[in-house]
Amino acid sequence: MSLPEARQAGYTIDDWATWEGRWELINGVPHDMTPAPGFEHQEVSMDLSIALGTALQEDRKNHGSLCRVVAAPVDLFLPGEQSVYQPDLVVVCDPAKVTPRGVVGVPDLVVEILSPSTSEKDMTEKRWAYEQAGIPEYLIVAPLTRAGMLLRLQNGKYEEVARIKWGALVALLGDTVSITLCGNLP
Repeated sequence: MSLPEARQAGYTIDDWATWEGRWELINGVPHDMTPAPGFEHQEVSMDLSIALGTALQEDRKNHGSLCRVVAAPVDLFLPGEQSVYQPDLVVVCDPAKVTPRGVVGVPDLVVEILSPSTSEKDMTEKRWAYEQAGIPEYLIVAPLTRAGMLLRLQNGKYEEVARIKWGALVALLGDTVSITLCGNLP
């Protein structure tokens, strides 16, 4: 794997584009996305992808919604930043934000699944960046505690609106769709 060459100033998206492997770039700081997440992380991701995909498909049939869910790896480019994020799941309701390069602009929902190696970054740096970018909802899922936390943007700040236990219903996207949090997992 090619590591970024060390230097004083922060890295840019142009730098990031030359690196081998999977990297997030947050405020000029590279974060290696390898090794791949563990089995439980991927199982949670798949369960949430299916639940969100099914709910969004139903919403599309009933209300004409254009929302769709994309699972990692997907690059997220937030406006006005020299950062590239790789959230576990992204829901985008504006088709113009989905490009061959990834998601460009503010998605409607971001989901991060905590793991020991990323939880600190997900709970601090990414939470702050998602809040500053104006992402309306941020769902944080913790497999170790078998729970989730839904943050919703209110007056420019994230407010915790729900703590969700495994198997409980959670309303997302401004309460337009609901899923069971990891309802298919033991």
